[in-house]
Amino acid sequence: MQILRWAKSRGCDVTAEVTPHHLLLTDELAESYDPIYKVNPPLRTAEDVHALREALADGTIDCVATDHAPHPIEAKETEWSNAAMGMVGLETALSVVQRTMVDTGLLDWAGVAERMSATPARIGRLPGHGRPIAVGEPANITLYDTDTDREVDPAVLVSKSGNTPYRGMRVPGRVIATLLRGRPTVLDGKIQ
Repeated sequence: MQILRWAKSRGCDVTAEVTPHHLLLTDELAESYDPIYKVNPPLRTAEDVHALREALADGTIDCVATDHAPHPIEAKETEWSNAAMGMVGLETALSVVQRTMVDTGLLDWAGVAERMSATPARIGRLPGHGRPIAVGEPANITLYDTDTDREVDPAVLVSKSGNTPYRGMRVPGRVIATLLRGRPTVLDGKIQ
C-alpha cells in the first residue's frame, strides 16, 4: 500500500484492485491445507486484511475485482500441492463487500458503486458502463436487498463450479435483479 500511495501522490498512472476474499479471509484458513483456500496471491494475515480494507476505503485501491475462478471438482478436491488456484466469488462479491466495508462503516453505498462499477468501467475504458442512471437512457443497474441475509450454498450458485470458501457462511444482502442496457439479465436471483 505504501508503494501505491507513493506513486499516486506523484501523479503516476497506476491502479490497484482487491478481491472480496482478500477483504474477508485470512491465512489462518489456509493452514488447514483445504484447497478451497488456495488462491494467488495467497490469503494473508488479519493485519493485511485490515490494511486492504483501509486502502480500498481511502482510494489507494481503486476497485474490487472478483477474480472469479470456477474449477471442476477434481481440481479443488485434491491435495494442496496439486490443487488449482482460485475460487468462485461473483455471486457473493457484493455481500462480502457489504459485510467488510459498508457494515463496518468504511464505505457507504455510493463508495461501493464507485469501486465496483464506475471506477472499473473508467479503468477498462468501457463507455456506457459505470455511469449514473439518467432519464431516457438504458440502465445498467443492480438491485440489491441490503436488509436480508442468506447462507451460502454451493448447490444453488449459478456458477459452473461450487468452489466457494463461503460454504455454510451467513452473508448479508442478496441481488434481486440486474439490468444490462435496460434488459434484465437476472430477475429474483435467476439468470434470464
